[in-house]
Amino acid sequence: METVRLRKIQQPSRVERLLEAFAESANILPPDCYRIRDVRALSTPLQRLVDQATHRKHAWGCWTDDKGIWVFTAEMSLPLSRKHGSPVLLVNQYREDGELKHSGAWGADTEGKWRRYPEA
Repeated sequence: METVRLRKIQQPSRVERLLEAFAESANILPPDCYRIRDVRALSTPLQRLVDQATHRKHAWGCWTDDKGIWVFTAEMSLPLSRKHGSPVLLVNQYREDGELKHSGAWGADTEGKWRRYPEA
């Protein structure tokens, strides 16, 4: 992909939209969960995590239901996006206590299906 286009997509608000699409369509979240957008609704460790992500200009997203919470941060990888010809997100998933649970590179194919790339 061309660098100018990738840099525009790399803006936090656009990466946040990609992260939301990833989380909602990659079969990670339960069907009845909802998005939390207010950082103050999170526990102190998760608030710190979101603050750190925001400071680094990474996108974040949080979803919950009556059984758990799913917190993600993401940034776009320019090298992997160039290599695959479409945006590739470096996604981190965290536990309720703010500890890292999973990390990986994810991209959507032409049909909008998200798949994990082994390179990250």
